[in-house]
Amino acid sequence: MVTAVPLSISNSSDRIPRNGAIVSLLVGLTLSIFVFGIIELRLRQIGIKPNVHDAKELWAYERGRASALGDKSLIIVGDSRAQVDLDLPTLANSTGLEPIQLAIDGSQFMAVLDDLANDPKITGTILVGAETWKLLPHRGKDRSNEFVSFYNNEYRGKWGPMVEAKIKGLVQSWSVFYSSGIPLSLLFPMLINKDLGLKPSYLTMHSSRQRDADYNLVKQPNFYIARVLRHLGNSHTIDFSNIRSETEFIHEVLNKLAEEPRAAGIDAAMFEHVNKLINRILDRQAKIIFVRFPSSALIWEIDKYRSPRASYWDHFAASTRARTFHFSDFKDLQFQLPDGSHLDVRDKVAFTKALAKILRDSNAI
Repeated sequence: MVTAVPLSISNSSDRIPRNGAIVSLLVGLTLSIFVFGIIELRLRQIGIKPNVHDAKELWAYERGRASALGDKSLIIVGDSRAQVDLDLPTLANSTGLEPIQLAIDGSQFMAVLDDLANDPKITGTILVGAETWKLLPHRGKDRSNEFVSFYNNEYRGKWGPMVEAKIKGLVQSWSVFYSSGIPLSLLFPMLINKDLGLKPSYLTMHSSRQRDADYNLVKQPNFYIARVLRHLGNSHTIDFSNIRSETEFIHEVLNKLAEEPRAAGIDAAMFEHVNKLINRILDRQAKIIFVRFPSSALIWEIDKYRSPRASYWDHFAASTRARTFHFSDFKDLQFQLPDGSHLDVRDKVAFTKALAKILRDSNAI
């Protein structure tokens, strides 16, 4: 007589290592989560914040939203001022529109405006933060050309990159460890030894591409001086051995500036290309607004000398069908900027509310 052996008994030896593997997996996972939590907590104790990478994939995601939202969108185009100075939640509450941040730090942005003008799905409101010289034809290429090319040739209409970009942005906005991008081999010594240079960044990027600048985290007046020197340009050399006060520094910068020949001004015909783009946008019942964002102190003095308003901005304003707004015309848009060029995060809500009110009262939005 043959006795059948229960399957549970005959396979019991096989189940032991399998259960052991599961236990090992759970222990490893628990330890990984614990280590991750400790690192995350330590980074936050140091003052490090989650900081989303300003990648072309994230920009392309927002660019896609601009086409999808139609006339409900408020599309922001420009450079670092347009990206740093505006608070998107405040802008949404103040206008009833959905802000889309397409400004690109350090760019001339005309490639973005060209792309929007050629997209018939763009029927909302475009807000361009612009210095006049950036509206002129440029032969060079920068990040704006790269981002636009990526959107049109590699991203648009593809679900995979769209989902990946959004997930990455959300995770980076939540996790300090993930967004830091620092290898573990370098991170652990930095966490233990505070002298190794792990410090909070004064700039914080959000998954919406809003960027905040906290100037309490920089060393002043060194940061401001460096900004002025960069704005002044490498063609000028400041001899700091003879400078003993802020007043002497101001005089030295203004004297160097005065060595430059006065700007000749711009003929209105030089705005022909940008006005073609503007007309294309307006002809399909979309709206476009140009705003000269604030600068202050020596940065504003340099801007005024090199691009006098009467010879630059006013010529553009007179030549275009777009609505134009210059910060110097409105007291509520004039701020003392920590670096002379960008708003501190503590001032951007007030600035955004004031700008939105001006645009509403002028029926620009």
